[in-house]
Amino acid sequence: MCRRPSWLILCLSLVVVATPIVPQVPQGDNPILTALTDHQQDLETDGLKFLLDEASKNDFFLLGEVHGDNEIPKLLRMLWPVMWKQGYRHIAAEVSPWAAHQLEFAPVGKGPAVKGLWTKEEVSDAHMFADSNEGVIWGCDIEETQPQLLIRELASLNPDDRNLKRMRELTKDGYNRKMAPDLLNLAEQSKADVDTVWNDVSLRKSLVETLEVEKNRLGADTKMIAQNERERVMKEQFLKHFRLSSKAGTSGKVLLRFGRNHLHRGYDARGISTLGNFIAEFALEEGEKAFNVGAFGAGGQQTVAGKTYDADERQDELAFALLAERAKYSATIFDLRFLRPLLHQIPPDKRSALQANLIYWADSYDALICYKTVTPLKAQLQREKSAN
Repeated sequence: MCRRPSWLILCLSLVVVATPIVPQVPQGDNPILTALTDHQQDLETDGLKFLLDEASKNDFFLLGEVHGDNEIPKLLRMLWPVMWKQGYRHIAAEVSPWAAHQLEFAPVGKGPAVKGLWTKEEVSDAHMFADSNEGVIWGCDIEETQPQLLIRELASLNPDDRNLKRMRELTKDGYNRKMAPDLLNLAEQSKADVDTVWNDVSLRKSLVETLEVEKNRLGADTKMIAQNERERVMKEQFLKHFRLSSKAGTSGKVLLRFGRNHLHRGYDARGISTLGNFIAEFALEEGEKAFNVGAFGAGGQQTVAGKTYDADERQDELAFALLAERAKYSATIFDLRFLRPLLHQIPPDKRSALQANLIYWADSYDALICYKTVTPLKAQLQREKSAN
């Protein structure tokens, strides 16, 4: 998920926040400001061409998104048709393998209504160029939203398994994270003689890994373990998809769509998320190349898990406040690679807080998209809810 501290959300809901004050740039930073001016483009025109050119030159295209807005799906609708022609065949996504299968192949109105970061409409857009039985979406995450549906399906496959039956009874009215320890214990005792594979991954394995992460999220001293385990799941599932696709002769270039904090080169500020760095190193091992672009909001709202939040991230990062102030367009993309040599020429003990933050983002991402205003993803979700 994109970083949004709980204390900040609470504050934003209680007070009116003044327009962020952009940190003053020291006089010696003029070359940096010049670089920001010279290497920004309108995402609707030249910026779109810039992204497609990079997609053409690379084999892994990493999009670190803002969750729950209309802008990212719109961007993908513009990019994906051309990227398909460039040889992209799969989108690794921040959804579980089970959810990926349901979203891609379950007919509208049939099967469970899948809640998560992708809508049925977005998956249909991604699948439109593939054969009807050809999978495009790679689920690369735990099922943190609706694990009760995995339980229900596994219990149906094993009607005589008392442990799965008990798990189904416990979650018949929905799932709560506090249930995770008991559910995990039952899952581990269950034999689940009959299993199935959705989106390359065993249903039972996906369920157990989900409950392991959820259990560790409950304790203050185990939250870091939970985050690291989730990252491990993402990497292992990606590798499984990639290797099976290569073995089947259906491999191609891959787009990855995850929350921005997952796709940094290096570690993110929390010292947890390393998926983006893993993909960059994996590309090198494969003799291929990776490009990563992140997005942030400088205003507007986003909707995640049915709740709407303020999407103005200028208070979160000094670099975001500066980029938003310098951005010429409603959606501006900055090529940060030109900043790296300029920023690293500044001795570490001479760097301002702003310069240090700019270095962090310029080293983490090749480019950043600044959306002056993002709009919450509501209309599509409502249409899908009605259809189901």
